[in-house]
Amino acid sequence: MDILVDKGQMKQCDKNTIEHFGVPSLVLMERAALAVMEEIEKNFQQYTCTNESQNNRVMAGKKVLVVCGFGNNGGDGFAVGRLLWQKGAVVTFVIPPDSSVMSKETKTQKDIVDKYQIPIVNEIPEQDFDVVVDALFGIGLTRDLKGIYQDYILKMNGMSGLKVAVDIPSGIQADTGAVMGKAFQADLTVTFAFVKLGLLLFPGAEYAGEVIVRDIGIDSHSFLPEQPVYFRFTTEDLKKIPARRVRFNKGSYGKVLVVAGKKNMAGAAFLSGKAAYLTGAGLVKVLTAEENRVILQQLLPEAILGTFQEPDIVKMLKEALDWASVVAAGPGIGTGKNAESLVKCILKHAKVPVVLDADGLNIVSEHLEWLRECKVPVIVTPHLGEMGRLTHQEVDTIKKRLLQTAKEFATKYQVVCVLKDARTVTALPDGRAWINTSGNNGMATAGSGDVLTGIIAGLLAQGMEPGAAAAMGASLHGLAGDRQAKKQGVYGLMAQDILSGIPQVLKEI
Repeated sequence: MDILVDKGQMKQCDKNTIEHFGVPSLVLMERAALAVMEEIEKNFQQYTCTNESQNNRVMAGKKVLVVCGFGNNGGDGFAVGRLLWQKGAVVTFVIPPDSSVMSKETKTQKDIVDKYQIPIVNEIPEQDFDVVVDALFGIGLTRDLKGIYQDYILKMNGMSGLKVAVDIPSGIQADTGAVMGKAFQADLTVTFAFVKLGLLLFPGAEYAGEVIVRDIGIDSHSFLPEQPVYFRFTTEDLKKIPARRVRFNKGSYGKVLVVAGKKNMAGAAFLSGKAAYLTGAGLVKVLTAEENRVILQQLLPEAILGTFQEPDIVKMLKEALDWASVVAAGPGIGTGKNAESLVKCILKHAKVPVVLDADGLNIVSEHLEWLRECKVPVIVTPHLGEMGRLTHQEVDTIKKRLLQTAKEFATKYQVVCVLKDARTVTALPDGRAWINTSGNNGMATAGSGDVLTGIIAGLLAQGMEPGAAAAMGASLHGLAGDRQAKKQGVYGLMAQDILSGIPQVLKEI
């Protein structure tokens, strides 16, 4: 599992490493510069080198532009350029005219460059460069870029050559990924210690290019009494899915009750139910409209079927709730009175975790007190439109505050919130959150969310803790989509294709 940080946490870790552990700031700066230099070298080695002697001189004669600011990010840049110069590169530094506010460490690095007599100018030269290094601003940027800084960014973006950002592209807000006026468009971002949130959240992710994390001597020890709260699952973490035992039976792997599908919406029930089975659930019971019975018996004969048309539907639902290990409710049920009664009954009487999606969320958006009153863990899985209805916010506002919106909702209503977007955020009531980076744009298709609901329910049925099941479910869902996209492309990728990817991903791990 990868640790992610916001700018406040990163600054505190940096401070703790220097002040508590006694690692000098300039040592960290040199290690950061060495890491960036090595990644730049690697880029050229893979295209130009055939032997060890060439590796040692891969940067010889390469034209390198390094644009530095006055903070410590600029100090990193001066050190990067100097190291490349010592490797034989032809380096030009650019710095804004007024350097009176330069940090102590950056001034030290600039003084070293001055003694080596490497050119430092105030205007970006009108020439081509093989490498353009952005070291203008780091994670501390708090205002939109204007004036000479904006001019620098525009000229750098218009250049050819490899574009490398030091820690984070200048102009990207470190916590939200927002573009602050203008931002550097990197091919490669070398970030230090931990990935910053703004490198994963959009639009920052589009500006960061390939993100490489390098160790510079700051690790989890530097959190000291505090604990990290932001994470990203890796494929290695999927091994934490409960193992299959030799002498267990179908009841040992949990019972999923899927409440889904009004008339002519059998697909929603099928996709959620089959996803639960494919993820490992032992038994799935589908409660759906009578009109869907024959279709589901053909599509998913393994499922136990019940219908809304049977007498005393609430009584039957209560009996099903007593049977279930987990409830997945909402896909395709509509928002009429019967559907409202079902959702209300589930949240009032369930004794097991509930996954609430789609129409279930639209119903709850008019009755948010049901979430507060529910006695069992609830996982909500809204897309942006559904989140807008739940929070009474515009979608554009939510996009700009994706992580914050999910966290606020999770805390306010004491639920696990899986806010679905190009970067799905899973937020827990205790403040922890996961950002999912698996998945692709082919998964923006009808039924994809129903599959995710079933995956999460399947993991819950096998005994996973709700927060872990939700975050891991998002990761598995994305990986299944990625596997199928690699096989067939993103055009025409359908929800059933994602289903096909689930057992393949689980098999590979």
